[in-house]
Amino acid sequence: MTVRSNRYPCSSIRHVLVTGAGGGLGAGVCDQLAASGDTVFATDRDPDALRALKGRLGVVPLRMDVTASGDVARARKKIEAMTDGLDGLVCCAGIFQAGALIEADEKEMERALDINVMGAFRTVQAFFPLLTKRSGTVVLVGSELSHCAMPFNGPYTVSKCALQAYADALRRELMFIGMHVVALQPGAIRTALLSSACSTMEGRKDRTLFPAQFDVMRRMLSREWETGMEPADVARVVVRALHSRKPRAIYRVGNDPFRAILGKLPASWTDGLIRVFISLRSSDRRART
Repeated sequence: MTVRSNRYPCSSIRHVLVTGAGGGLGAGVCDQLAASGDTVFATDRDPDALRALKGRLGVVPLRMDVTASGDVARARKKIEAMTDGLDGLVCCAGIFQAGALIEADEKEMERALDINVMGAFRTVQAFFPLLTKRSGTVVLVGSELSHCAMPFNGPYTVSKCALQAYADALRRELMFIGMHVVALQPGAIRTALLSSACSTMEGRKDRTLFPAQFDVMRRMLSREWETGMEPADVARVVVRALHSRKPRAIYRVGNDPFRAILGKLPASWTDGLIRVFISLRSSDRRART
């Protein structure tokens, strides 16, 4: 049976799948879509987070772990039984893995790539038949770091750069069949992902070759938590892209001006400025202590 909303006629109902819907940006996107009258298939691996979504008008919670192909296939079968197609797919599921690349554990790198990149790949591939039925839009949640890779966010940055490459290639393929792919490149968002980044950096500062640099990055992350965007503000941009007939290829939201400038400079200039910036902050910290 097709899921329907009571707020709009059937012809205007959009059906959208959201991964990582249990919290943060994913939950914000679900709230915004449901408020606009859309039907949302809200997926997450956390059963407790899904229980919190039950009973919300227009929201259908489903357990799905984007790292497990079998899980994704089972969720697809359930959604196929409820709708004849999808108007949108928003890949919000993601994790933050901080640290120096030379010190990263192999499993940490694999996990970042498995969730942030392969998770999107599996989901898009599995639900593509439903998306083609309504020429649905794919939204991939990347990062501002994809156009300016910063040090000591290694596994996370690598995964988001890979996701951006996936978004670009997918967009240039699906444009031939009239489908849109959108890459969201947000700055800092006040979610659990950002708060976990702060605690991760703090926990590693005593076992790294770069203690002074880690301290600078940790303090930067703490400030970003204080000044970061609310998930609802970023979610509105996602919904606007989904509802647009001609969405932009890339939406940059709340990007840090310094990083934005660095992303446009020659690599040698960017490297030098990052070195000076972090070194000065490290020296300033030592002088004050």
